[in-house]
Formats: sequence, structure tokens, C-alpha cells
Amino acid sequence: MTDARSPTEREPTSGAIARIAWAVPLVGTLARYEKAWLRRDLFAGLTLWALLIPQGLAYAQLAGLSPVTGLYVGVVGLVAYALLGTSRYLTVGPESSVAIIVAVELSPLAGNDAKRYAALAAMLALLVAGFLVIGLVARVGIITRLLSSPVLTGYLAGSGIVIAISQLPKVTGISTDKRYPQVLSGMVRSAETAEPWAIAIGIATVLVVVALARFAGKLPAALIAMALATAFVASVGLGDTIAVVGHVPAGVPAPAFPSVPLADVRSLLGPAASIALLIYASSFLTAQALAMRDREAIRPNREFLALSGSSLAAGLFHGFPANGSDSRSFAAAASGARSQVAGLFAAALVVITLVALTPLFRNLPAAALGAVVIVTAIRLINVGELERLWRVRTSDFVLALVTLAGVLVFGVLNGIAVGVLASLAEVLRRAAMPHTTVLGRVAGPVRAYRGLDTYPDAETVPGLIVFRFDAPLFFANVDVFRNEILELVDDALEPTRQVIVNADAIYDIDTTGLEMLERLHDELKARSIRLVFARVKARTRELIRRTGLEERLGEESFSLRVEDAVNAYAARARD
Repeated sequence: MTDARSPTEREPTSGAIARIAWAVPLVGTLARYEKAWLRRDLFAGLTLWALLIPQGLAYAQLAGLSPVTGLYVGVVGLVAYALLGTSRYLTVGPESSVAIIVAVELSPLAGNDAKRYAALAAMLALLVAGFLVIGLVARVGIITRLLSSPVLTGYLAGSGIVIAISQLPKVTGISTDKRYPQVLSGMVRSAETAEPWAIAIGIATVLVVVALARFAGKLPAALIAMALATAFVASVGLGDTIAVVGHVPAGVPAPAFPSVPLADVRSLLGPAASIALLIYASSFLTAQALAMRDREAIRPNREFLALSGSSLAAGLFHGFPANGSDSRSFAAAASGARSQVAGLFAAALVVITLVALTPLFRNLPAAALGAVVIVTAIRLINVGELERLWRVRTSDFVLALVTLAGVLVFGVLNGIAVGVLASLAEVLRRAAMPHTTVLGRVAGPVRAYRGLDTYPDAETVPGLIVFRFDAPLFFANVDVFRNEILELVDDALEPTRQVIVNADAIYDIDTTGLEMLERLHDELKARSIRLVFARVKARTRELIRRTGLEERLGEESFSLRVEDAVNAYAARARD
């Protein structure tokens, strides 16, 4: 009977293979490979090739480089990740958000020097690889948690708008500054230079891509649209009228280390660190989402090494930083891929394309490439996800909008920083203004205590306040804790004799919080009100013990359950 488990689920048959597979996961995959998977991997590889050719050409142009550069990045990115990565679906190579960052950061440095621009892009890829290795050694993957889902949603939406706007000169034929946001004013000033044929080809390309995606979803829409645009330009003889790709060197270039002045290297360090963070966060989230679907595991630290290897190879082969592609990764999974063999097959097809088919790119119009990028960019604006954030949690929706606005106003990299800072501010807001409630006993056979805000009919005990505080106690929220308890005491219909604090969510207390508890105990004691705690965490109680507050309160002032504390109060009231 054939084992239906994936290559990452089955154990190697040899201890030696297991050790090698730990270093090079592809070895383990091949050792466990089954013939039944080959057909599915080959079909998925063909699908990847059909997606990678148009995307690679378009994203390289988006990055400000020769279109063929995207194919170089696609080949080496696929191979490097297949060797070192732990996801059987993730495809690494040219990607739109990284491409736009490359264009934004390198244009001011390189000016109009195409050779210097290419060298800077390759060096940027090498620096990104270095920062990813540093991330592996320092185990800083936790930093990526700052890139929350709302931040990524807003970032992608903002990037989609920036990317689409940056492609307008290509699809209109207007000669102007292609950098965002200068491109907008430049297009207005140079509107009279618009090329009707470029506009027509751009619009036609968009319509073909959208129509094929809508009515023939299994066909490679972008590849077909670009092939039709190329055939049209060649047949009509527009190669001298509108911008086309032109001559593309055949084959894959020999690896080489880029020659870049040290001053330029220093200028690239900041962008490289930011791109490395973005690459790891976005690639890992994509890989994790696909792994969770199939109940598989991703090795987070190993992903640093795999992604570093992809960008290292991209830099050595005259490319730009490689990133995991959402669209190609999910397409591989949907096509039935069983392993990274699909990526290797796609890489082989791209190499064949580079060796034998590059003359076909000569009449490929820049307008068609720009149109493909625009369609892809618009798809980055996930309106459905924004609607879901609005419906589920308004604050997360606002966070996404803040990040989106940050990208549009301050640029792609600075927009990420805006999103991260907004996330930290939101975390602080939630901690400084936590949820609090008074608890009461709900009717039923189980004596459960729930918040009166959600169970208004829950039973309370006269003279007793059961208070829950859903956050750690620290300097930013101690006044909330103290003031709410005192207000509850002051507003009570009957004199309060005891306050029970359900401390289940108070997993930490700083010195300011401990000082506040001591002061609150004294204030309540002066009013003949006893302060009692229930469901106290071991760490929290140890901190209370160190201040001497536990001794002052007494051992009987701590209960394992709210119910026990309420029963003890009732017993004392009867006495």
C-alpha cells in the first residue's frame, strides 16, 4: 500500500541520511520520494514556470533592472531554497514588494548608471543574505511577530498602490521620473508625451489577464497575455515606436562578486536589514500557512538559512534579493505539488527558456510588462481581509489603514516602520487600558463566575466585590486598577466589606504595581474593607511575597478559586 504521507512526514531509513537531511532537507526528501509524486510535481513545476516567466520579467523591470534579471533570480532562488528550505511548497525568487523597495532605494544612489545600478542590486542581495544569517545566529525570529497580520495587510495594500502607480509611465509611454511619488507629478507635466500604442497594449494586456483569470483560471493568463502582446508588436512592426525589452543575452551568467564602493555598501545596510526582516516575515508566514493546512511543521531558524542562501545566490548571479512568493507558492500547492522537486523542475524549465527562448523576448513591450505588474499589484489590495478586520476588530482595521497610509506617505520601508510602531502603540494601549469587570455567579449546576458585562443577570453577594483585571500590572495601568476598585466601593449600594481580585490574568507585576497594591491595601483597610486574591499565578504570588504584602494580608487572603474565596467570605459573614 502506498504511503500517502508527505515527504516531510516520513522518517529517513538511514541514520546517515537523517544527519545529512538535517543539513540539507532536500536529501531527506529525495530519500523518501515516491514515484507516485513525480507526475504531480512535474505538473506543479510546469505551472510555476508559466507563472515565473512573466512575473520574473515584470518584477525585474519593476526593480529597475533588465527584465531577464528576474529569471536569474527565479532559477537560483528556487534551487537554493529547494536545497535548504523546510517547506515543500514555498517558492523563492523575484517578488513585487522587494522589487519596489530595490527601485526606491537604489535609484538615488545609482542615478542613470545602469551598470552601477545592477552592481548595487547584487550587493544589496548579498547584504540581505548576511542579515538573514545574523538573524539565524542571534535567533531574532521573534522580531517578526511585530509584523502582525493587520500590518502585513496594510503594507501589502499600500505597496500594491505604490507599485501600480510606479508602472503608469510604462503603460502610457510617458517619459518621466518613475520613482514614487514623483511619478504622479511627472506624468501630469508630461501628459502630452503619452504613446497611444503603449496605452492600447497596456489596456489590452490587463483585459486579457483579467478575462483569462475569470473564465479560464487554469491557463497561465499573464504568460498568454505577454505572448499575444509580443506577437502583435512583432507583426505590426512597433518595435521602434514603443519601448520593448530588446536583446536579451542567452544563458545564465557566471557567478561573480559585485564591485561596489565601501561608501555605497554602508548606504545599503539599513535597507538590507529592513528587506531581510520583510523577507523572513512574509516568507515564513506563507510557508507556515501552507504547512498548517497540511498539519506539517516548518523549522523557523532553518528558514533563515534557506532564505539567506536564496539571496546569496541571487546576488552572486547578478540579481536582487529573493523573496517567497505568495501567488506562486499557493499555485504550487493548488497544482498538487508534493515536494520541492516541483521547484527544481520549474528552475530547469527557466534555464531552458534562458538558453533557447530569449530571442522571443525581443519584441516584448514594456507596456505589457507594466500591465502585468499592475494587475498583480491590485491583487495585493485584499479588500475582503480589510472588511474582515473591520467586522472582527476595529482596532486591527485601523492598524492596517495606518500602515497603508504610512506606505503611501513615507514610502515602502518607512511604511513598515510606521506599522510596527503603530502595533507597539496598540499593544501598549491594550495593556494600559485593559478589560476589567465585576464577576457574579451564573445560574446553573456549576458555580461559575462570569463578568457582569456579558452576564448581567449573574448573582452578586451584598458587601462583596469580585473584580477581574485582564492584564499584567505595571506602571502604565496601576491607576486603572486602583481607581476602578475604589470607584466600585464608592458606588456600591451597600457598604463593601471585602474585595476579591481574580488575578488569573495578572501574570506579572512590576515594582510600581506592587507599591500600588500595598497602598490600596492600606486604603481599603482604613475603610474596614478586606483585600483578597484568587487564582494568583505562582510568579505573581512570589513577587507579592517578596514585598511583605502576603504576610500583611495573611495566608487566608489567597485562594485557588474564586468560589473558595466567596465561600470563605460567606462563612465569616455568618459568624
